Amino acid sequence: MSAPIPKILLSEGSSLSSREAITALGLAGHRVELVSSDPICLGRFSRFVSRTHQAPASGADPDGYLAAVTDVVKSRRIDVLLPVHEQAYLFAAARKQLPSRLGIALADFEAFEQVQSKAGLADLLGRLKVPQPKTDIVRSADEFAANRRYPFFVKAAFGTASVGVWRVGDARRRDAVLLQLKAQNAFAEGLLVQAAISGALERTQAVFDHGRLVASHIYRQVAEGPGGGDVLKISVVDAPVRETVARIGQALQWHGALSFDYIRDHETKTPYFIDANPRLVEPMNAWFSGVDLPGALLQVSLGESPPAQADGRAGVLTRLGLMGLSDVALQRQRRRDILREIALLASSSGRYRGSREELVPLLTDPCCAIPLAVVVARLLLTPQAAIRFTDSTVAAYSLTPQAIHRLRAWQHSA
Repeated sequence: MSAPIPKILLSEGSSLSSREAITALGLAGHRVELVSSDPICLGRFSRFVSRTHQAPASGADPDGYLAAVTDVVKSRRIDVLLPVHEQAYLFAAARKQLPSRLGIALADFEAFEQVQSKAGLADLLGRLKVPQPKTDIVRSADEFAANRRYPFFVKAAFGTASVGVWRVGDARRRDAVLLQLKAQNAFAEGLLVQAAISGALERTQAVFDHGRLVASHIYRQVAEGPGGGDVLKISVVDAPVRETVARIGQALQWHGALSFDYIRDHETKTPYFIDANPRLVEPMNAWFSGVDLPGALLQVSLGESPPAQADGRAGVLTRLGLMGLSDVALQRQRRRDILREIALLASSSGRYRGSREELVPLLTDPCCAIPLAVVVARLLLTPQAAIRFTDSTVAAYSLTPQAIHRLRAWQHSA
C-alpha cells in the first residue's frame, strides 16, 4: 500500500524561489497550496497550485502572517510547511506556536542568527576557517570613513535580493553612502565592510538532515539581472565546495535548506564566501542537472532520513526569461530592445542559445503564460515598470529590520 500524498503548504508565492519550487514539486507529482499577501502573485498561476490563501506580508506584519499560516495549517490539515524564503527565520523563532504534528524542517533559532546576520556569518566563517574577503564590522560613521582600499562593499546587517548592499568605488561614492546610512540609522545593528574580489559569482544550495548533507548543487552566474539576480546560470560540480558546505552545516547542526554565495577568484580560483541564505534558492537549475532539492527538503520535513543525493551534471545552462526582459527594460528602456529580447527568448537564440527556461516553463505549466503576458504588456507600455515590479515582489516576501526585532522578541519570551 503506497503512502498517502502529503498536503504541502508553501510559505509564500511571490518570489522566484517559490515559483521554481512549485515547478519542481509539481513535476515530481505533488500539488501545493500557497499563502501570499499578493492575491495575484507569480506562484498562483500554475497547474500545480491547488489553492492560494491570503495573508499579511511577513515583513510588515509578522504576527498577522503567523496567525494566518497557523489557521491555514489547521483548517486545511496541512502535513508539511515548506519555507521557500525568509519566512524560515520567522518559523524558527515561532516553532513552539506552530502545531506539533506539522512537518517542517528548521534549524534552531540560534543557528539562524549565525547565518541570517551578516556579522554573525562573518564570525562563523572565520571560526571555521572558510575563506571570505577581508571583512570589518563598523558601528560608527568614523569607523566607516576610515581609509581603505577601493572598491569595497557595504552590507546592512540584514537584507535580501541585494537590498541593503552598496558598492563603493571612490571617496565621492563613500560619502554619498555615508549620508544614506546616517539617515537610516544603519550603524545601530553594525555594518559589514568587505573588500571586493574579482571573479565569478557562484551559488551553492544544500539540504541538511540534522547536520548531515543530503543534497547539494552549485551554479555559476553567466548573466546578471535586476538586483544582482541571475538571468543565465550554468551548473558546476566542485567537490571542495561541497565539502565546505557540508562542514558548515555540520557545525551548525543545520536542519532544512541552506544556500551560500561565493566569488571564485579569477587568479587563485579560491572560493571566497560572501553571503548565506537559510532557505531554498531557485532550485530548477539543480532539477535540470539531476538534483532534487525541494524533494529532499520535503523528505526531511516529513521526518525521513533520505540517502545523500549524488552531484548533478555540470554544464547545464538555464535562463530566467522574465529577469532577462526586466533587465533589458531597466538598462535600455526602449520598446524595440524589449521586443528583440522577446524574439531571442522565443527562439532560444543569442545569449539564450542552448538554455532551458526555469522560471516560466510554458510547455510543462501553461498557466504561467498569464503572468508572463502581464509583465510583457507592462514593460512594453512603460519600460520603467521593471523597477516597480522588482520592488513590489521583494516587499511581498522580505523581512524588515522591524520584523526581525519582533522575531527576537518572540524567541526571548518563549
